[in-house]
Amino acid sequence: MNTAGNGEPIVVVGAGIAGMTAAFRLQQAGHPVRVLEAEDRAGGRMRTVERAGYHMDLAAILLIQNYTQMLDLVRDLGIEDTTLPTNNVVGIKRNGRVHRIRANKPTDLKRSGLVPWSSMPAMTRLQADLNRYQGRLRWDSDLGEAASLDTETATEYAERRLDKDLHDYLVDPMSAMFFNSPPDLSVINFLFSMPAVNAEWFNFHDRVDTLTTALAARLNVETNAEVTLVEETPDGVRVHWSRAGEPDHVEEAAAAVVALPGPIAARLCPGLAPASLAYLENLPYVPDIHVYFGVDSKPSETATCVLFPTREHADLGVITFNHNFAPGRAPAGHALLTSYYRYPWAIRHWDTDDDTVVELTHEVHRQAWPELARHIEAHQDMAYVQRWKNGVILRKPGDYARLREFNRGLDPRSRIQLAGDYLAFSATNSALVTGERAADRVRQVVTTGVVGAGRG
Repeated sequence: MNTAGNGEPIVVVGAGIAGMTAAFRLQQAGHPVRVLEAEDRAGGRMRTVERAGYHMDLAAILLIQNYTQMLDLVRDLGIEDTTLPTNNVVGIKRNGRVHRIRANKPTDLKRSGLVPWSSMPAMTRLQADLNRYQGRLRWDSDLGEAASLDTETATEYAERRLDKDLHDYLVDPMSAMFFNSPPDLSVINFLFSMPAVNAEWFNFHDRVDTLTTALAARLNVETNAEVTLVEETPDGVRVHWSRAGEPDHVEEAAAAVVALPGPIAARLCPGLAPASLAYLENLPYVPDIHVYFGVDSKPSETATCVLFPTREHADLGVITFNHNFAPGRAPAGHALLTSYYRYPWAIRHWDTDDDTVVELTHEVHRQAWPELARHIEAHQDMAYVQRWKNGVILRKPGDYARLREFNRGLDPRSRIQLAGDYLAFSATNSALVTGERAADRVRQVVTTGVVGAGRG
């Protein structure tokens, strides 16, 4: 990237992967950048917490080789030596047995015994659809080209194109990765997730926040800085923020990138077009509760994650074996496991205290996987509960068409640009891409002096 910045300062609101990627790309282009973060540390959902020697990646845990933009960022930061290829074996439960499939080996699905041979014609149809639609399902896209596919739920697609076994033991467990179930989910989520996981995987040594930590170290990040208003002025933007024990702050800048969940962005940026504000205010985020267990003896499971179809358990979606993803997640000889629920369970138990959530999770394990439950309870030496109010976006049929219209309605000439996974497919790499896109737009506006005119 060139260094043609004109020296005008730019403010980025939010130090998650989208915001810090935008800040880094702007800094590369020669602009002085200041990042304001309300939390006490940077990283957002790409963050790691340490307890008793366990490194718990809080949201982003599965990274795949077709995250090419993330790998480009890793290279540009000069931290390639912190990444490594990782185990990509996925397990899916059926009748109490784990069927293991290497993510980059579709033929394993045929050999695993997960679905009968009578499902092979349906699998052929699925592969044909994936080949046909792959050009519309790209990380660097706002999914506008995919909107024409957004006409049915994942269940309706499976009933039309696949068969019951593939619905129950492939479409359904894949939807659990979105804390969801197929009748609630747009078919685009399923179609997008299949080639996304059908790849080699990588990760970072020890902890996933290696990337966000490297970004923060190269940027001017102000933590505990809660932004309350971002407004466009005739010559730039004005950003209001506060910190406990200090007078309120007001900063003038040439432009701003707001990289926060949609409803928060709407509250901070009231000058956006009314239709844009309405869209952001009503984004259908679902909450997520997941529970980590550190154990002093490794279980025998070799998969990185085991998915639970609804037929196996109505609430439990995924158990990840974090120590199988990459080294450094648990002390030597120990293991780290995480249980993820479908979102209705999280809604029911959102106000339940952590100790009770842990006990409820033990009971769920006893129902869904008794052998593993006994192992965890016999060897547990740590438990940790993580909650995300804005876990992922629940995309139902028609939502990607609405997303296309929302993206088209944003003013590329505005000095306030948005970034976040709600602008594309809800995933870490997508958030990163939206940060790069926002940086490009801001750089264009600042260097040309063109001010937006379409905010009414």
